[in-house]
Amino acid sequence: MAEELDNDFKNFIERFTYMKSTNIEKERNVLSPKTRSKATRKDPYPQQIKKRESLKLSISKVSQYPLDHALPDIIDHNLLVLFVGINPGIRSAQTGHHFAGPTNHFYPCLVESGLTNSEVVNYENDAELPKKFRIGLINVCSRTSRSSADLNKNEMMDGIPSLINKVKLYKPKILSFVGKCAYEAYEKSSKDSNINNSNKSLPFKFGLQSKKIFWTDGGYTKISAMPSTSGRVSHYQKDYKLKLFKELKTLIDIEREQEKTNKLYQLEVEAKERM
Repeated sequence: MAEELDNDFKNFIERFTYMKSTNIEKERNVLSPKTRSKATRKDPYPQQIKKRESLKLSISKVSQYPLDHALPDIIDHNLLVLFVGINPGIRSAQTGHHFAGPTNHFYPCLVESGLTNSEVVNYENDAELPKKFRIGLINVCSRTSRSSADLNKNEMMDGIPSLINKVKLYKPKILSFVGKCAYEAYEKSSKDSNINNSNKSLPFKFGLQSKKIFWTDGGYTKISAMPSTSGRVSHYQKDYKLKLFKELKTLIDIEREQEKTNKLYQLEVEAKERM
């Protein structure tokens, strides 16, 4: 009788131990990530996953465009102002248009300053600017980058000779650098050349500069400078940039009046010659 009780107790203990170990294994299997399907796994940070996926998509779109994608010069003869950007940003390279960044202040300032006669334009209208408003667009450096900080000084310096040749060929009334670093590259390049008529070292200030680019026929292009219109440039807000655009508009109005005066004078000379 005692032996039967001992056997029953042993069987009970063995069965309990087996059940306990089996339950522990089941719990381990439930907790183990290897046994969970990907479909039921939940990420504790869904917003971060969404941002990472969005970033991957953005990078994949950008990678479709070569980083040396140069934008076409928007230029013509007899321009009132030729704006000189630093280099194409990613959005500009994607669209093939100048100043195409969604937060760029260039076109809002262009319109609000009166340079387009209050006609609303955006980056998609850049090719129309020379014919409609005598405004041109060009870059110092052709290489695309996310920021001008990704460029080195030599890249911008290398673009200055070509820029000067184009100015002498097309003869715009005013050359306006949109970005201090672009103007600084021009200024450094001009120190040992004859493209300006002033050797004075004045403290830098945005707006009309003392330097000029002389044409072969005796005329010249005035130089102006303003901050980059990129929305990333937080040192200068849109209101300040708009102020400089309005100052540029005043200079252009003076050029227009001078053109009218010169034209009237020429007509008087021609009339006297016919008499």
